[in-house]
Amino acid sequence: MPHIRITAQQGTFNTANQDNFVKEITNAVLIAENADPKDPAALSLAWVYFNERAKDSVYIGNEHLDTAPIVIQVTTPAGSLDQASRNKLEVNINSIINDYIGNYENRLNHWLLMDEIEEGGWASAGIIFSISDVKSAMNISQ
Repeated sequence: MPHIRITAQQGTFNTANQDNFVKEITNAVLIAENADPKDPAALSLAWVYFNERAKDSVYIGNEHLDTAPIVIQVTTPAGSLDQASRNKLEVNINSIINDYIGNYENRLNHWLLMDEIEEGGWASAGIIFSISDVKSAMNISQ
């Protein structure tokens, strides 16, 4: 049940590239959670918010840059990811980002921020969902 927020500078992606990029990032996060990225139940709970920032609104070291890094924030229920799956997720997301925007010379091209919400912190429709509820809803057997 990941919530993914992607922040990129305007013009980093065209519409087709943005759609493909979001799909690849979503699939990588679902795989890290041991969910099947083709499963409709898992996909229905993978929400992505794509935010673009104007070129003059991104600063790195007090300067505007023509190519600002991307920020990806992945929020999952506590227990969805262990350290090995977080490490693998960063490697996979790094590869996806490099495929789309390439490496930046002498600086980072992205930050991946991974947050976990403690048990009892996921709620919707007047219900608090446990990690087992989330895994069941996403058809995750582990």
